[in-house]
Amino acid sequence: MFELNTCPFGRFRRYDFSFPALGHGFSVVPAFGATVLSLRYCGDELLDGCATPDELEAGEWFKSALLFPFPNRLRDGRYRWLGKEYAFAVNERPTNTAIHGFVWKEAFAPTRIELTDEHAEIACRLDYDGNCEAYPFPFTLEIAYSMTYRGLFGVNVWMKNHHTEHIPIGFGWHPYFRLGDCSLKLPPCSRELLDERMLPTLKQEPYRAFEHLQPLDQTVLDDCFRVAENLTLYDLRLKGERHTVTLSLSRTLFPFFQIFTPPHRQSIAVEPMTCLANAFENGEGLVSVPPHGVWSAAFVLQCEGL
Repeated sequence: MFELNTCPFGRFRRYDFSFPALGHGFSVVPAFGATVLSLRYCGDELLDGCATPDELEAGEWFKSALLFPFPNRLRDGRYRWLGKEYAFAVNERPTNTAIHGFVWKEAFAPTRIELTDEHAEIACRLDYDGNCEAYPFPFTLEIAYSMTYRGLFGVNVWMKNHHTEHIPIGFGWHPYFRLGDCSLKLPPCSRELLDERMLPTLKQEPYRAFEHLQPLDQTVLDDCFRVAENLTLYDLRLKGERHTVTLSLSRTLFPFFQIFTPPHRQSIAVEPMTCLANAFENGEGLVSVPPHGVWSAAFVLQCEGL
């Protein structure tokens, strides 16, 4: 039977879901970006998450952040939509870009919790009224996290446009996995060529370095990849010293992903994305949600022991 315990986490509240008999579980802080702090399998922690409230609020590395209404970078923070100019604050100075939207620090509210013998689920909801000049488009965003006793972790996202016109959106998730020395396997894909500001040039090159499961070793990555168009579904796989995690995604919903190896080399970020970096400018994968329209997406992460 799954269990739920809640406790203070700084000025927030942490929700800890667990299946004690097997050592599985996950933890979420709804009131700060609906951020996942922990993902446990057979008693082992799989995520490099935020260990303290201060670390969570600082947002360094955007650990397990929800990236909305755009993932990755936006040139100068500026974009044009339906004939009007908008500007997000630049929050990555070296590249003079806005990065990862603003939802990652917004206060979600838990709206549904389910606990059974076989699974646990929490749904968290954000009602945004359009009060930011950079994105004056009201919407509702709901994120649901679930876990089964077999170690299947699900992420479901749903949003509704409350604006009177179409609005632009992109979505991504930014988890870091701490699995020790690990091997990586990627689907057939191409690597996006970037300029000096880490923005895509809209040119690609074939990428076959991890077409078979092989050790990451000292490979350094901070790259965006475009999934081959002939795929319907695809997997991103990490095999660690004790466990394997596999993200299974729809190419239609998530045609891009980012892989990032931070300088400390203690974890690796595997980031599914619905659109390319700078999509508000280049339109690659950008979704236009009609007035009062709905958009949704989902993917799963399978945890397995070796």
